[in-house]
Order: sequence, then C-alpha cells, then structure tokens
Amino acid sequence: MTPRIAAQILRPVAALLVLALLVAAPAQGAERAKLRAFLEVTGFDKAIEGLQDGAVAGPGLVGDAPDAFGSEWVRLAREIFDRQAMVDEALDMMEAVMPDELVDHGAAFYASDLGQRLVAAENAAIAVPDEEKYALGEQIVRELAATDPDRIGLYRQMSEAIGGVEQSVRAAIELQLRYLMAAVAAGSSELDMSEADLRGLLESQSDEIARNVELYTILGAAYTYRDFSDEDMRAYVAALSHPKMRQVYELLNAIQFEVMAARYERLAAALADLAPQTEL
Repeated sequence: MTPRIAAQILRPVAALLVLALLVAAPAQGAERAKLRAFLEVTGFDKAIEGLQDGAVAGPGLVGDAPDAFGSEWVRLAREIFDRQAMVDEALDMMEAVMPDELVDHGAAFYASDLGQRLVAAENAAIAVPDEEKYALGEQIVRELAATDPDRIGLYRQMSEAIGGVEQSVRAAIELQLRYLMAAVAAGSSELDMSEADLRGLLESQSDEIARNVELYTILGAAYTYRDFSDEDMRAYVAALSHPKMRQVYELLNAIQFEVMAARYERLAAALADLAPQTEL
C-alpha cells in the first residue's frame, strides 16, 4: 500500500459497492439538474475530477515508478479517467440512489458561509501536489502536537464521521484486488495467485494500510484547514456527525469508489496492449 493510494482514498472512499446501495436506496433519486448543482456547491465534482490526477501520476497501485510505462500510461490514464465522463457517471449513480432529503441537507450546510469556505479550501488542496501538501501538513501537525493537540483530535473525528480508517482500509484492499485481478485477466501481469490468496495477502497488510490512511488523513486535513479556527472545525465536525450527513457521505464515498475502481480495472486491462516491457 503506497502513500499515493492512501492519499487517493482519503476524501475518504468507503468500501461499499454502489450495486448494494441501488437495492437499499429509495427508488426515486433527485433530479439531475439539482444533483449537478449539489456537486458544485459541495465540491464533490472536483473530488471526482481529481481522480484523473492520481491516475496520471503513476501506477502506484503496484509500487511501480511513474515512468515505468512511459507516456502511454499518461495517455491511457487521461483517456480512461476522463473528467467529464467520470462526473457524468457519478451523476447517473446519484440519480438512482440519492434522495432529495439528503441532497437538501448536504447542500444547506455547504451553501453556508462556513461550508463555502471549506469547499474552497478543499478544492484548492486537491490541486496541490502530494509532496508539497503532506510536507507542509507534517510541519503543521508537529506544531499542533505541541501547542493544540485537541485540533488533531478534531481531524480524527472528521475522518470517523465521513467513513473512518476501517472503511478506507477495506476500500484500499478492494481497489488493489480489482486492479490486479483485471491485469491478470488481461494478460498484463504475470501474478500467479488466486483471487482468494491475493485478498488474503492484501488483508495481511491491513495494519500498515491503516497506519498510512490515518497518517495521510491527518496530514491532509492539517494542510487543507490550516487557516480555519478551532471553532470552525468543531462546527464542521458537528455538521459531519449529523445522521443525514453521514448518509450523504456513505453514498458519495461509495460512488467515488465505484467510479475509481471501475476505471482502474479498465486501465489494468488496457496495459495488455502496451509493449511487453511494461508488464506489471
């Protein structure tokens, strides 16, 4: 489990599949125009679009260097992780599973003054290179540990309210499993393991994955919310902890996961058409 993949699931991605949610959710979702406005006011559209940046940066799922596949990886990643196509797919799923009640609740908070300042900060953080973001985040956390440790506790509460480390670990394992099994099926990997054995191997690394997830969650939050007061953060934790907001994030996390995982499967399969030296 690499830091890059830990970072990709930190906004965070619950290991819940959308197919299950389609069964459990109300039959009638919100209207598409309303959902598009919801994506914009909450900044979720930028989170979906940002999946392309993580994919283009390199095949970190299997620990390879970004240049291991050359320009072909970048081309494939940009093509498969097309920003507008991902947003449209997210909207399709939201139409099916996101009831008006939850859309209204989430939009009401994020349309507030605090909500819009938070979204602006979160969108800005998405565009910052990981190395820069986490390096500064680490400096901030060190200072907070000495001067305001309760602030770090607020970041942990935020993480738990919108999914928590355990769900993120499950998502990371499922993402890697789907990617690697797709690569095997396509002939772009010589991995000689059954799905059950591979799952067991990945799950044996769950403690390490959890440490990475928790670390990079806190570092990312420290960077993103560095200009907000403790009062602002407490208000955010309260908003995220509301039962309806938890449902909002359960759905959004599942949608983000499915959009990302399905495309990594396609990317793994497409690698079979590249030159032989690009085997995983």
